[in-house]
Amino acid sequence: MNTTKNFEYDIEFFDREKEKEEIMNVLRTKPQLLNFVYGPINSGKTSLITNLIENLPENYVVIYINLRERAIPSYDDFLEVIFDVKYEGILTKIMRFLGRQKDTVDEVISDLGKMHKIPIPKGIFTRIFKEEKPKNAFIYILDLIKNIKKKGKNPVFIIDELQKIGDVKTNGYLIYDVFNFFIRLTKELHICHVFALSSDSLFIERVYNEALLKYRCRYLLVDDFDEKTAGKFLEKYGFTEEEIKLANDYVGGKPSLLTTMIDEKKIGRGLNDYVEKGLADSKEEIAQLLYYIKTIGVTIKYQGKDIDVNYENTTEILKNFSGNDFYKYSVITPELCYLVSKNILFVDTREKIIKPQSKFDLLAIREILKEIETK
Repeated sequence: MNTTKNFEYDIEFFDREKEKEEIMNVLRTKPQLLNFVYGPINSGKTSLITNLIENLPENYVVIYINLRERAIPSYDDFLEVIFDVKYEGILTKIMRFLGRQKDTVDEVISDLGKMHKIPIPKGIFTRIFKEEKPKNAFIYILDLIKNIKKKGKNPVFIIDELQKIGDVKTNGYLIYDVFNFFIRLTKELHICHVFALSSDSLFIERVYNEALLKYRCRYLLVDDFDEKTAGKFLEKYGFTEEEIKLANDYVGGKPSLLTTMIDEKKIGRGLNDYVEKGLADSKEEIAQLLYYIKTIGVTIKYQGKDIDVNYENTTEILKNFSGNDFYKYSVITPELCYLVSKNILFVDTREKIIKPQSKFDLLAIREILKEIETK
């Protein structure tokens, strides 16, 4: 039997060749569009990108920023994630590539400024942290990316869980400065491929509509496995037909949950106990949300305004899943936004489809609806 590390590696990247080839095809072209990589939570987006990075040819230099790892309530926090040496930010990675590990960030930036005949005095990096001017910070990142390009390498900028900075403000919303920078890297300068990962497709849609991204981006879906693929996946780890049926009935095709089922089987725990516990947890979570809406009240930001989430409208959305695994929608309502923000539902804005985030959630919704009807 493989070690745990290799065991997880095989699981995470099962049958993702189509998605990997699609991304490689993008990398083989001139940078022209911002690439949104989206899909339900725990569908394998980060694992796919990480595996791809590890196997890219040496002529690619990847700048990978994972916003999931830290809270980002302010612009300063964003700068720390992007730049900070302690957290392996962008400048640390580029310094390593340039072979400048012993130099300070300020010295590298200053020397690069001299190389490009740009007056960048020492200490500019420190000053970036003292001013709330995102454009200035991005200017220096751009110069570093240009330096990579001049060395005959292909820079790739990847930012994971982009929605975490959706509400961060400087003079305006930081996200718009970020996207303007991405557009400059791709559509205008054609100097760097950019991939933005997110499980919140409503956030992507909002940015698309508000940040003038029309004709400037493409969408790459990383979805859960279909039933056939999930079955083949589980067969690799000794699942019987009965166990595969149990997984399909309760877990569906979400890679992370299938991985957990494999781990449960591997250590000898009961699979029936696992699926029953998973369903009970989902049911409790959704029931609690509905209770808050009905008895306490929930207010969310919608179209720039504070809007109360309506209990009846929320249950009407859930009723669409009484006999369907998904449904087509026409408009995005505050109630739908709330359920998506709580990771109960996933919205594919490209296909105009709404579905529960997991099979557990789908089954839990159906049980709760039956209980509501009998009251």
